[in-house]
Amino acid sequence: MRIRDVLDPRRVLLDLRGSSKREILANLVATLALTHGQIDREALLETLLEREQTSTTAIADGIAIPHGRHAIGDEVVSVFGRSLAGLDFDSIDGEPTHIFFMLVSPENQPTLHLRWLAHLAVLLRDEDFRRTLLEARSPDQVIAAIEAAEHAQAVAKGLA
Repeated sequence: MRIRDVLDPRRVLLDLRGSSKREILANLVATLALTHGQIDREALLETLLEREQTSTTAIADGIAIPHGRHAIGDEVVSVFGRSLAGLDFDSIDGEPTHIFFMLVSPENQPTLHLRWLAHLAVLLRDEDFRRTLLEARSPDQVIAAIEAAEHAQAVAKGLA
């Protein structure tokens, strides 16, 4: 599992904006549409908002992983968004959210969806990794930071 396989640099948004969950998620969905023009933006937005009504995906430490399963084809796709100022996303710790990884998986692959969520959650536990994402100046630097974190994780597990 490599995030690089599901995150195109064109789907890295370094100045995410929005004054509500709907606006923030709409901006992430619009970014996904840059590479997946065939998606039904409104339907995907509603899928993500329904998930947020169940419980917030802002897990703390400035991180949110909005996610859902949707008719997008056979592959998992991701969008990275960042807000240096922080956005109100109803985080469980009450703090602003700075790092957003939107994850969209095929409807018929719930196990794959859960594996990707777990992979992101493990990576994002690392405070140095989060700091590097906040300091990145370009989409390529975001991708490089992710690749380095995944490599370090593989080394720690004895897989690299």
